[in-house]
Amino acid sequence: MLKLPFGGIIGRLAASAVVVAGFYLLWLGFVESNALKAVPGAILIPAGLYLMVFSRRSEIRRQSRPSDDSDSDVD
Repeated sequence: MLKLPFGGIIGRLAASAVVVAGFYLLWLGFVESNALKAVPGAILIPAGLYLMVFSRRSEIRRQSRPSDDSDSDVD
């Protein structure tokens, strides 16, 4: 499976930047009455929110994996 570098703080910052860019483009589209700026902004907002959830889930999965250093095999 494709591994994306969206884990940890870098992933959250990148996702937040996408959401902020989406809101900015949406705002610009309404201010200038330009649908060519508003439509990409409206698409970037849910995409950024998806990236936030994706980065958080990947971090939780990484933390929940059993570590290789555990002594569960030793009696």
